[in-house]
Amino acid sequence: MTYDYQSTVSIPLVLENMKSTRALAQPVPEALNIKVRGTGWQLITLYFSPDEKYLLDVSSISNRYSFLTNQDIAERFAVPHGISVVEIKPETVTVALDEKLTKRVPLIPVTMLDFREGYNISGGMKLVPDSIEITGARSRIDRITEWPTAITRLSELRSAVNIQVAVADSPQVDIAVSPHSVTLQFDVELTAEKIFKGIAVDLNQVPENRAVVLLPPKIDVTIRGGVEQIAKIDQSNVSAYVDYRTILLDTTGAVQPTIVYPKEVNVIGISPPKIQYVIRK
Repeated sequence: MTYDYQSTVSIPLVLENMKSTRALAQPVPEALNIKVRGTGWQLITLYFSPDEKYLLDVSSISNRYSFLTNQDIAERFAVPHGISVVEIKPETVTVALDEKLTKRVPLIPVTMLDFREGYNISGGMKLVPDSIEITGARSRIDRITEWPTAITRLSELRSAVNIQVAVADSPQVDIAVSPHSVTLQFDVELTAEKIFKGIAVDLNQVPENRAVVLLPPKIDVTIRGGVEQIAKIDQSNVSAYVDYRTILLDTTGAVQPTIVYPKEVNVIGISPPKIQYVIRK
């Protein structure tokens, strides 16, 4: 333990005195790898010093500044007596700051759901609140338009869900979110299917000097959803159309109609799936 050795230790990098109106615009290392030389006894004291930190004062930085980590090391890192610093990696730490900004963005549920046989989600998911505040550097916050929840895994579902879920941690540097958790709500019901026969397919935006004949002019639409939701839907709630532009862009001679239906259910079948057309001048 009295012989000299070289060893590398990882020391946390701490930014001090950042102004409340500024935020990090790019990541900085969480720690520095410092190669030191000293006797075995001296090096042991370094490894058992949990409060050792490498401090960078950023109070005078307005936008961007690069620190050479081996300069003024005595002021930034309290090297124990008898230990000498041989090398520091990285040799340069760049601190880029930007105006701190807070804005509200919609929250998106991220789920992995498994339902008991015969059951499924009824209606849409609801988050309470449905948006959160994010705070960070303007250059990063400006690019964010939504924020996800943490992945929520639920299995064997057969009844309504009303639970607290976490907001996802920030994948970017120095972005704070509030609140950190929200309520996820949705209904689960026995599923049912219903077929609506003879739905007329409308034609949109056809020029006055053109006539289009659809073959066939009507289709059958099958929907699936919760028993209660299906019971509320009749043929007047389901419609179909084809845009003339879709026909002009088609190269196969048949197009798939767009179905308009209540958001609480899903369309699981169209018969026929595509319809042919004839264009007349």
